[in-house]
Amino acid sequence: MRAIFYPESIAVIGVSLSPDNLGLGIIYNLTEFGFRGLIHEVGPKGGVISGRRIYQSVLDIPEVVDLAVILTPARTVADILDQCGQKGIRWAVVESAGFREHGEEGKKLEERMVQVAEKWGLRFVGPNCIGVINKENGLCTPFTPLNPKVQLGDVSIISQSGGVGMSVLNLMGNEGLGLNKFVSAGNMLNIQTEEFLEYLIEDPPTGFIYLHLEGIRNGRKLMEVARRSRKPILASKANIGQFGKSIASSHTASLSSNDRVVDAAFRQCGIIRINDGTALGNDLKVLHLPSMRGKNLAIISRSGGHAVIAADACEFVGFNLAQFPQAFIEEIEKHFRASVIRLTNPLDLGDLFDLDFFLRIIERTLAEDGVDGIVFLHTIIPLIEGPKSRELLARIRELSQRYKKPVAIYVSTEDQEVAWLKRNLNYPIFTQVVETVRALELNYRYYAGIEQAREPRKIESPHKNRETARSLLEKAQNEKRDLFLHEAGEVLNLYGLPMIQGIPVADEGEAVKAAGRLGFPVAMKIISKEISHKSDIGGVQLNLRTEAGVADAYRDMLRRIRQACPEAKIEGVLIQPMATGGRELIIGGRQDDQFGPVILVGLGGIFVEVFGEVSIRVAPITPREAREMINELRGIGLFKGARGTNPSDLEAVADVLLRLSQLLCDLPEIREIDINPLRVFPEKEGCLGLDVRMILDKS
Repeated sequence: MRAIFYPESIAVIGVSLSPDNLGLGIIYNLTEFGFRGLIHEVGPKGGVISGRRIYQSVLDIPEVVDLAVILTPARTVADILDQCGQKGIRWAVVESAGFREHGEEGKKLEERMVQVAEKWGLRFVGPNCIGVINKENGLCTPFTPLNPKVQLGDVSIISQSGGVGMSVLNLMGNEGLGLNKFVSAGNMLNIQTEEFLEYLIEDPPTGFIYLHLEGIRNGRKLMEVARRSRKPILASKANIGQFGKSIASSHTASLSSNDRVVDAAFRQCGIIRINDGTALGNDLKVLHLPSMRGKNLAIISRSGGHAVIAADACEFVGFNLAQFPQAFIEEIEKHFRASVIRLTNPLDLGDLFDLDFFLRIIERTLAEDGVDGIVFLHTIIPLIEGPKSRELLARIRELSQRYKKPVAIYVSTEDQEVAWLKRNLNYPIFTQVVETVRALELNYRYYAGIEQAREPRKIESPHKNRETARSLLEKAQNEKRDLFLHEAGEVLNLYGLPMIQGIPVADEGEAVKAAGRLGFPVAMKIISKEISHKSDIGGVQLNLRTEAGVADAYRDMLRRIRQACPEAKIEGVLIQPMATGGRELIIGGRQDDQFGPVILVGLGGIFVEVFGEVSIRVAPITPREAREMINELRGIGLFKGARGTNPSDLEAVADVLLRLSQLLCDLPEIREIDINPLRVFPEKEGCLGLDVRMILDKS
């Protein structure tokens, strides 16, 4: 893929002498950005532009061409790609629009492009994109004339939207962030986002990668590639509204919406999710600083008010205020004009005007073992101390690198001075106190968790009982139905998932006998392939304590169901022993279209969808992730022995999550599964699934 970003010769196809020709915009950008290779103009009408010939066909170019940039009507693109193949060109950027986004006719044009590309072994970006940029060699192929003000740097961008990509370039120019490479992926007909990401991860000049995604076609591949990265990856994801696309058939489906899965997947593979331009600018800036290895923060400020705001933000994000040695405080106080400020952390230096001494304070603070990072809040009056402040901030940059600790700088000054600092200082500058602290927390959180995100994922070899479980699934699939409750429980037990056992029966008399064998009290649950949510229509009866009670419950249940679902075929009922004690969770999973098997844990019972309190991961998960999922639940304190109660067996819950992870990886024909409730007993006493709904792929 290097030829896309480092071509020595380019053919721009679609150039004419018409003043509104978009191909001229590409030529303009290549010239303005200083492209160092050869440029060949191609257009069917021919002619001469700036003393150079416009070839009527790419086949007429006498020299070797590394990269073709195509901007012609959609109906012509396949033939042009064929000519490129004949010419020996193996890489192209197709900026033309009018393909799948324009309906069936456009899809047919795409199909022909794919056929031609396969014929010649040709790879191309797009179509329906705005091209690529490489600041290193002046490559710039967008057709909209651009201002090359964005400086050369180490941030590379992959954007599925050309417009969003352009806005990010503007943001980077305003924030003083340097660009290395940019690619607008377009329809991704040939080269996928994950392939660009793989290239940039190995690209030496790229230090940071930003992705803008409108769709994710292969989420597992994206995660696999991202985990290999030693470079920070930031991503925004648009097109997140998923709730209206289908009616959920299980709790899991409604609780694990696509966007929640994206959040979980990004977290698991170390991608930092971005929701707006401000966060993108702040996060890109703060990740350029040395990593913050602990939570002990020092706040040094020229304004007491700003110091208080920063201290509040520090507490909000979970930082600690580092303790300063008394000798350090006393040394600073000697330089004050009046003893009107009691020094502590935050250090309020409002009575100090010696900027050289500011630098000594910052260096001394960085040298403290108990300080992991600094927030420096600086107020500048440009006419009086502008040059001196610029020198101070430049020297802080050097100290931060020398001590390998971050110093996040906030400045309050005139807009012109802020703009100068961002363009020229080559160091992150923040203009909101709270955002400065939040960005530094992102720095800490990223570097503290990235090694865990990179730990290798091992899909266990198939479970020894996989084929036995699969035979149960195939029987139901052949009958075009989901598993009955007792069948689903059997599959769970094959994988070591604890599920309460029961006796399926066909009539009232057998129900009474089964209850007697199990011992009272018992539960009764309807068996019918047409009924999924049993409790909603009276299909569950609990705490039945006598034979007469079982008989009455059976007749009452059938009466209610025939009223609510007259078309439902009733196969019988399941009699189960009643389980008492413990607390309730829901455990579930489903097959996500982009990321494959996904699992969740949440506060269980009948109100699970009301509270929506769940934690999600993409399978397979690790033991650490299983424990993290449980601990993320806000109500989990109830299971840990709150207010003197007995703690629950959360290790058993973690084991269930790991087994469910393998089950869904082994058996993708299980589309959705709920174990609700999972009754969790006191420590060392395990847990038990009381009900399960297993929905199969019946296609």
